[in-house]
Amino acid sequence: MSRMKSFLGLPDANEKVLRLAKIMTILGPLANFTFVLSTTFYVIFVAEALGGGPGNYLHGMGLVGVLVVVQMITQTLLDYPTGAIGDWIGQRWVVASAQLCFALSFFMISFVTVATPFFYLVIVYFISGLAQSQASGAWQAWFDNNYRVAMPGDTDRKQYGAFWGRMGMMMQIIATASLIPGSILAVIFSRPSVFQFQAILGVVLAVAAFILIRDFPEVEAQRDARPDMGEYVSILKGGVSFLFKYPYVRYIVVGGMMATSSIMVWGNLILFPMYYMYLITDVAVASFRTLLFTPGIFAQERSGIWSRRFEPKKWIPRFRFIQTCGFVFFWVMATIMFLFPPADASSVNVINIYWPFTGIQLLTLPLENLLPIVLIFSTFVMTSFFGGFAEILTQRVLLDVIPNKIRNSMYSLAPTIATLFAIPQIALFGWLLTIIGFPLTLMSCGIVSAMGVALVVHGFKHDRPIIEEETWGNGNGTPKEEVAGELTEDEVLAEVEAISLIDE
Repeated sequence: MSRMKSFLGLPDANEKVLRLAKIMTILGPLANFTFVLSTTFYVIFVAEALGGGPGNYLHGMGLVGVLVVVQMITQTLLDYPTGAIGDWIGQRWVVASAQLCFALSFFMISFVTVATPFFYLVIVYFISGLAQSQASGAWQAWFDNNYRVAMPGDTDRKQYGAFWGRMGMMMQIIATASLIPGSILAVIFSRPSVFQFQAILGVVLAVAAFILIRDFPEVEAQRDARPDMGEYVSILKGGVSFLFKYPYVRYIVVGGMMATSSIMVWGNLILFPMYYMYLITDVAVASFRTLLFTPGIFAQERSGIWSRRFEPKKWIPRFRFIQTCGFVFFWVMATIMFLFPPADASSVNVINIYWPFTGIQLLTLPLENLLPIVLIFSTFVMTSFFGGFAEILTQRVLLDVIPNKIRNSMYSLAPTIATLFAIPQIALFGWLLTIIGFPLTLMSCGIVSAMGVALVVHGFKHDRPIIEEETWGNGNGTPKEEVAGELTEDEVLAEVEAISLIDE
């Protein structure tokens, strides 16, 4: 048992905490495995169906952009209400419902062909957005609510942070290990077969979550005393009002979210078509992503420690400028694609690797693509630290200026702002991608990110607000650990690092 506690980073854990931790270490990696399995070819599968068949994914990217917008709008509109519902009836219902919605979306996508009506895909992406809105924060909320009750002695939340660091590492390892098997299954069987397998796993996960995710009696008792929807809306409005009241906060938050919004454009629109242009096959793309994930584990683990050496006002804009999916990143990628355009499978110099004793082709790689692939990999590795630095430094800047009463509202508002910035970009760049090409699209994303950095710089030119209400920095009012439903500084920093790992 002591080894288990040590492994989980919870040396003082009691039986209640160990139960929570064990459930998370089982269900969390299972969920990651389930949903990462097809990420390598999901977008390409839909794009090829919309583009007219295998290999025509570029012709379908404009419509894929529309579908992603549908999904993101759905998630944005329903994210907050589903979170409130979870607080009312318990997270187990919301988590189980989310997994069933994921399962349904995978099952429906498995029947998509070139003859599938576009409206059918709109429904699939709506269901996927509904699933994501329910899953967003539900696992974390369940664990946090019960951890506070089960582990009152962890007042500085150091063990909490250590556990989520281990949890994030496990999630990253499982996600990395899922990429290549998912692609091999798609080659041996078919992509629709993998989607159907994910649907089955989603149902299993929903049943397991509904059975295992239970609140302690103390948490159940607190639920009756929680605010009604009117109070939730009041707090949410308070966050919006606070954002626009102080230029210092407004420009740093809005600028940071504009700078990072291009990550959504990259992940939903550009990444996979670009990879497939150079790497051609599912297995090759999955293998390349696995290589990219490996240094990312080290980068995320170190970012929380190394970021302490930097002064926020000076370094946040610089890190935003050179982070992955920042201005420098996009312009370097555009230069690589311009100087080294991808060669196709008809090239004379091609490496072919087959599944042993079969004619199943696992890898087709033109030798002309090796140099740009190495350059792309190097760009990722060299920029992977800076986004983590910028996020953690920004959190530390905002910790002392955001009132505790609206802190959770502000933390929910920030990613919503990023999504609102990303939606028109995805719609526009999805249409322009096939007209102006990848290099100019990448450069355009870089310009948007640079505009966000300029807003952050402008924000630091304003005076830092002096808040009379209780914050972490001024210590007014009730000690932070005694405020039910709020997060401590260590918790937020731990979550920033853990969530960054998961989002990879």
